[in-house]
Amino acid sequence: MAATERTFRSIRGALSAACALAGVGGVATSHATEVETAILGYTEPNRVSALETVLQARHDFGSGRLANFKVVYDALTGASASGSVPSAAVQTFTRPSGRGSYTTAPGETPLDDTFRDARVAVSGGATLPLGRLSTVSAGLYGSGEHDYTSLGANASFTRDFDRRNRTLSAGVSFSRDTVTPEGGRPIPFAPMAATGPDQPRLAGDGSKDVADAMLGLVQVIDRATLVQFTYSLSRVTGYQTDPYKLVSVVDPTSGAPVDQLFENRPDARTKHILFGRVKRQLSHGVADLSYRFMTDDWGIASHTIELRDRVALGGGGKYLQPHVRFYRQSAADFYARWLLDGAALPDHATADYRLGEFGAWTFGLEHGRDIGRDHRLTARVEYYRQSGDGHPAGAPGDLAGFDLFPVVDAWIFQVGYSFGS
Repeated sequence: MAATERTFRSIRGALSAACALAGVGGVATSHATEVETAILGYTEPNRVSALETVLQARHDFGSGRLANFKVVYDALTGASASGSVPSAAVQTFTRPSGRGSYTTAPGETPLDDTFRDARVAVSGGATLPLGRLSTVSAGLYGSGEHDYTSLGANASFTRDFDRRNRTLSAGVSFSRDTVTPEGGRPIPFAPMAATGPDQPRLAGDGSKDVADAMLGLVQVIDRATLVQFTYSLSRVTGYQTDPYKLVSVVDPTSGAPVDQLFENRPDARTKHILFGRVKRQLSHGVADLSYRFMTDDWGIASHTIELRDRVALGGGGKYLQPHVRFYRQSAADFYARWLLDGAALPDHATADYRLGEFGAWTFGLEHGRDIGRDHRLTARVEYYRQSGDGHPAGAPGDLAGFDLFPVVDAWIFQVGYSFGS
């Protein structure tokens, strides 16, 4: 019975941690200090590479009083797709700063190869008990990079019911993000100018407000099974255009680019997110299956199905955890791979593939083991593949022969070390 109860607490602790990561708080099961560190590498061959380091600590002061702290540093470099279409001729693009240019070979996807950035993010919070069955949590968040800052705060409330077999939670968060792009903010739909100081720009920085609210339920089904349901509402208002993305204007007959315009996105977005998860103790370990549905008023709907199956490998806390994830999304209403020369401009348009229709698979494997009392080492490798329609109907002229949505492959590597007492 004791072993079963420990397993029960372990599953519940994992789900509570998932709730906390999602911003709705949660009840930690530790009664001491726990420190987790990780180094993560991400690479898209011939495109972006990133390195991220994470340090987070959590301390239990007893009587339900908890505190946590997290620092993340990441650096990115490589080439990023601008949104412009390939051409049968060499293309020359002005860099976002207006100082310098880069060229793209015939038939190649335009990539700005000077993409470099570094970010530091710091967050912390505390949880206090409200009586025997309730807790309240609050936290602060801040991150900064050379052209983007974000400051935010969050608060949540949880209450246990049914002899602690059911936990209801509610949370809110708010953040303000400010973007100060290289060379200033482009005027929406303004044509990209030649290299020099005369790029058309908007005055001042861009900012947006992000307000989120969340309701959650964690329910114990039996001695081996937990389920979790979450509904989230997110409202974003303000500057949401990517100042580094372009949309090509092409000749209706030949498909040759005749101009490059800066994109333009709506200044408001509302998202609804439903999330469900079941976690069950099996004879070989723990299986974790989840589904997430998102829809917004930009016309995007996405589905995410994810499965992790942790297989215990005897003593020493050793395990293997295969992971598979499927993702599919529809395109935003204003997604346009190109605009036709001579046609009226739409209210909004973007060629950013992240707002287009695509699907993606992720396959991964994680291994973990204890390396001494209260010390643990983990290693994870994952492969990600994203694909969309590279030959959309109606592509004029030369565009019909180009791949307008190249497959994106990525590898992720992570090593983690944690300890606590």
